[in-house]
Amino acid sequence: MPEKVTAYDLLISCPSDVADFVPSIEKTIYRFNAVYGKKAKIIVRPVYWEESSYPELGEHPQKLLNEQIVNSADFAISVFWSRFGQPSLHHDSGTAEEIEYMLNSNKQVFLYFLDKPLPPSKIDFSQYQKIQSFKEAHQSAGLYFNVIDEQDLCQKFSDHLKLYFNRVQYGTRIRKNAQNKCILWVDDRPENNVFERKIFEEYGIEVLISLSTQQALKELQNNDSISLIISDMGRKEGPREGYVLLDTVRKIDTKIPFYIFAGSKAPHHVEEAYKHGAQGCTNNSYELIEMIIKSLLK
Repeated sequence: MPEKVTAYDLLISCPSDVADFVPSIEKTIYRFNAVYGKKAKIIVRPVYWEESSYPELGEHPQKLLNEQIVNSADFAISVFWSRFGQPSLHHDSGTAEEIEYMLNSNKQVFLYFLDKPLPPSKIDFSQYQKIQSFKEAHQSAGLYFNVIDEQDLCQKFSDHLKLYFNRVQYGTRIRKNAQNKCILWVDDRPENNVFERKIFEEYGIEVLISLSTQQALKELQNNDSISLIISDMGRKEGPREGYVLLDTVRKIDTKIPFYIFAGSKAPHHVEEAYKHGAQGCTNNSYELIEMIIKSLLK
């Protein structure tokens, strides 16, 4: 039966050395459309210059691409590996120009850097240095992700697509219902959770960071606004410190939601977390954020 859907054009922007990854990125988009997109009544259309542009003369190639496919794109995914790309009229590479255009237009850019090994004989160090400089320049301006291979790229991109559209579709409702909510996040390496915390903060949810069990317990004692706790598992204090904190919390508060975000979501680890009194256990960012949002909206 026909139904109305909202279509979004996703620009795939990358230098030539990442071209072999484009089919996998497109396949990830098609899977997203078939499951999440169907349920949410949205469709993402991949736009890649080899498939979506046409021959045209009279201007610099990058300017023509901008007019044909870049300017009209709703958001973009960009991936760098060993090459920064060929210079355009105004930027060190066409990919960099496309990224800057999207950012200047307040459009979403999913930015990834591939750490896949490459034989030294194939490394162009001048190109590699340009990538590093570009990476450093954007470090303070937003979030990017390092990925180890094609599978890691596609998994992270799939999760990030879902998180992005959750914000697009449900952000207003979540902000309204999550007002005055506060999360206590216990992790001795908070730099590992910047992306997830940024998502919560964009929803208007305050996130407090504690680096240890004792610091977390003190925060709980002094802060009545804490609505939920997220904890890692192993810390400097011990390899099962997440359970130490959870068991202590349950002695003083049996109701506050408690979630484990650690390196494993194997069935026996999830089961053990439930036995200790946790509401959930995962190592997946998308699953964590989905669980937390549902809990805060109850």
